Amino acid sequence: MVIDEDKCVGCGICVEYCHVDAIRINEERNVVEVVDLESCIECHSCQQRCPQKAIMVYPQIEEVLPEL
Repeated sequence: MVIDEDKCVGCGICVEYCHVDAIRINEERNVVEVVDLESCIECHSCQQRCPQKAIMVYPQIEEVLPEL
């Protein structure tokens, strides 16, 4: 998961839809940040709901390497 902090406006919509609490709002910087990447289940809910298109969810490298 990659969050483009230049696009993120800190609205928190993505956080509401993350059912595994992998992301949160950084109150000081007013942007979303990854809290626990390992808990991300790559459901793309956050990415699909981000109005700024600031989130990209990619497969974990451990899952991709065996297929290369």
